[in-house]
Amino acid sequence: MHRVVLLVVTLVLANAGWVAMPQVRAQEATPAASCPTTSEDANEATARRWYEDAFNGADLSVLDEILSPDFVYHSSGLTGQNIDRLKEATFTSVLAGFPDLKYTIDEVIRQDEFIVLIWHAEGTQTGEFQGFPPSGKHVSWTGINVMRFACGRVAEAWAQFNALGRLQQIGAIATPTP
Repeated sequence: MHRVVLLVVTLVLANAGWVAMPQVRAQEATPAASCPTTSEDANEATARRWYEDAFNGADLSVLDEILSPDFVYHSSGLTGQNIDRLKEATFTSVLAGFPDLKYTIDEVIRQDEFIVLIWHAEGTQTGEFQGFPPSGKHVSWTGINVMRFACGRVAEAWAQFNALGRLQQIGAIATPTP
């Protein structure tokens, strides 16, 4: 109550010219951030969901949550922006060929908006894979993904993995001998 009275008295005296009031100027509002920034911890947790939830959990809806709408994928067999194509060409085909597939993240490297995952995978080919009939063979392969984050989602990813070794292990391609 005392503050209101003091403010009113000060304004009245200022209007009468008895008190010098400091000039108050409006300042420009701080522009809202276009998207939230995320920590390396949050980015790592999101990157892990690629393998732990989408692949290991066979839940492709996770990709709609973690990938940016303008996501770009770079891999030797698939490059582009179509998330549905990524799901079909990569996730669905691998999960169909190796229903017991298990990815394990061996190492994580974090640097600003980049997360690097070094991993290995194993599974038994009990389904058709890339046009090859089930072999019943248990195989393993290794790889590395680099993911760039923007606005808390994976905006871009690069993948390199031993696809040739995987095909050799299921007997789709002969292993060269010296």
